[in-house]
Amino acid sequence: MSVADLWDVALNVDEYISSMTQNQGVFAAAIGATELTDQQRRLFAGDPVWILVFTEDFCGDSAQLIPPVARLARESADVDLRILRRDDHRDIAANYLRKDGYQAIPVFIVFGADGGERGFVIERPQVAYSEMAAETSRFASEHPEIEGVSRNYDRMPDETKAAVRANIERYRRTRTSEWVAALFDELEIAARRATLTTAESD
Repeated sequence: MSVADLWDVALNVDEYISSMTQNQGVFAAAIGATELTDQQRRLFAGDPVWILVFTEDFCGDSAQLIPPVARLARESADVDLRILRRDDHRDIAANYLRKDGYQAIPVFIVFGADGGERGFVIERPQVAYSEMAAETSRFASEHPEIEGVSRNYDRMPDETKAAVRANIERYRRTRTSEWVAALFDELEIAARRATLTTAESD
């Protein structure tokens, strides 16, 4: 079975929200709070796409980044969105790993209207990785009193990990608009890449 074969069994947004046991209110509220620009609404105008997402409802990146895509799907006739639980389809999701081999979520997979896969975005836009790393370094330098705060994350004491996570969650909320804009740019690039490749080969 290919990932495209899962489209018909994937959940629409309302079905997914109804099934959530974590972050349900946050997720639903984020859809309502999202304000799209006219340019974002026209992102796939005349070139319809399907976007299939692997996720789990405990994921902070998913609670932040999927709702704006859901809002886009509501406001644009050229975008359809379906959602799958990663843990129910790990065999297929394993084809979409970060560069370090980790099976991160969310994964946004973009298909053309013909059902052909065009590209994908894993976890979060690239700018978010660099900004989160810089923020974690800033937090560590400003809080040398926290035990092990300058170590690699996997070597930090549990209490220090919790403090680092809490800081990143606070920081994440200040960057939503910028990261959503970056995500939309990367989704557009993923969708156009296959189109350009096909055009060049004709």
